[in-house]
Amino acid sequence: MNDLYKYIGLFGNLHRNYVAKKGYAPHKPILLLATLDEIERGNVKTNLIKITPELVASFRAYWRALVLPTTWIERLVYPFRYLGRDGFWELLLDGMPQSTQALGDPTSLNQLAGMIDGAQLSPDLWQLLQDRTAIHALRSFLLQKYFRLGDPDVQPQLPANPIDYEIETLKAKAQSRFRIRRVSENKDETGYYIRHALFPKVVKSLYSEACAVCGLHVCLEDLSGLVDAAHIMPFGLFHNDDPRNGIALCKNHHWGFDAGWFALTDDYRLLISSRLQNALPYITTGTPILLPTQTDLAPAAEALAWHRINVYKP
Repeated sequence: MNDLYKYIGLFGNLHRNYVAKKGYAPHKPILLLATLDEIERGNVKTNLIKITPELVASFRAYWRALVLPTTWIERLVYPFRYLGRDGFWELLLDGMPQSTQALGDPTSLNQLAGMIDGAQLSPDLWQLLQDRTAIHALRSFLLQKYFRLGDPDVQPQLPANPIDYEIETLKAKAQSRFRIRRVSENKDETGYYIRHALFPKVVKSLYSEACAVCGLHVCLEDLSGLVDAAHIMPFGLFHNDDPRNGIALCKNHHWGFDAGWFALTDDYRLLISSRLQNALPYITTGTPILLPTQTDLAPAAEALAWHRINVYKP
């Protein structure tokens, strides 16, 4: 009980940025709410809070529920980094503490995730959070202290599983007109991160974890294996994680596709490069590929055309 009172005190005195027209920044309390939820869901099994798609999805869910869209910008990189100033959160790399000064100024989640392994809670706080009663008490305190809301006010606005909500949102957004333009990371940091993190899972699931060219289906229980979610227009050029810019390919055909050995027609049949020798055992011209379970999320004609013009070697 003493530890609970201790952390209610610390959670109630977070160092937060203040802007005259906006008030105090909500980022740190929301990160703590997301962390509590992910611990309760069982997605955080050891005392290392990693920047995972699940944590980012939970952060986004609370942000939508608690913050007016015309006020603060939804950023996770800064609270994750600066929560270390509040006495119970420490950034780690290879088991060693990392100071915020030593990290320089990472401005995106991708940059920060590449510099640290995650954040470690104080041992007594981690132990306290193994009790759901303590999690509920701290969650209720954060909501009341920083947002003047009770748990019953907020829970109806939160998806039961935020990561599933983000997956369905990614699919739903792909119903609009496909865009070739490069996507900017800085304009929508958490949205950009979650789309890129979920792209492989969404694309492979659309093809039932099988290669669209040869039908190979080999994976482990964690769904890692020989099938990749390939970008049709390269991610390095466009940063486009629309599922329609993806196709599930085994590693063999992924390499060949990126090398321009073959391409796809607009009706999803194989085009074979005339430079490819012994092509028949590897791939057969005119063969239709396997289409995704949601046909409206099949590869975009614009993406296939870009690949035929810029990558394919006729």
